[in-house]
Amino acid sequence: METRPVAVVIAVKELSAAKTRLAPALDRDARRALVLAMLEDTLTAVAGTGLERVVVVSPDQAVATTAGAFGAETVVDRGDVLNRAFAMGIDHALTRWPDSRILVLQADLPAATPASLTAAVEESAPLPSSYIPDHAGTGTTALFLDLKGPHAADFLKFGADSAQRHSDHGAIDLTSDSDRWPDLRIDVDTVDDLLTAARFGLGPSTSAILSRLRLSEQTQTPDSTLRPDGP
Repeated sequence: METRPVAVVIAVKELSAAKTRLAPALDRDARRALVLAMLEDTLTAVAGTGLERVVVVSPDQAVATTAGAFGAETVVDRGDVLNRAFAMGIDHALTRWPDSRILVLQADLPAATPASLTAAVEESAPLPSSYIPDHAGTGTTALFLDLKGPHAADFLKFGADSAQRHSDHGAIDLTSDSDRWPDLRIDVDTVDDLLTAARFGLGPSTSAILSRLRLSEQTQTPDSTLRPDGP
């Protein structure tokens, strides 16, 4: 089985512009705190797997500070295009650690556990490219790449219907015909997503934020079934 190290690449947009679909329920400061908390829990899950090669791409200094506390390297991204940010992170990772496979991971996985992430890394090892769809089946929460050919940007299809687009580009769905790793499939764009993640068990940082927020009676907004990728 493939035993090469895995480099993890995460991207987070400017906090003032993050999670705007939660605006009806949370003010800007609360959304900012939530995004940082979810990043902390995602990085905690990564750390629990023993993966040490981590790159976080963001234009936001608070994100860089949080990432640095986990030993992650940071890349400053001045744009707001997710695929471009991921490509920058991949380029940085492969420059630093050219022997690595790549895991592109969403930053808003507050229920993620090291056990599930470790299993997904092992399952992905023999495959040139593979992915984990979100719980709606349309987005992508994780993309594994073994980049021996074209530039990383050619493989990044995050955005609307990214799961299908990654599949059309040859990536294998690691959850096909199974219900494995539900904790890795719950990225958070809406209040319902956050409450769903809470039912699986949140990481400590997100749990602490949620305990201060009155969200249990919130309902999803009419467009909450639209699931663009990205934190």
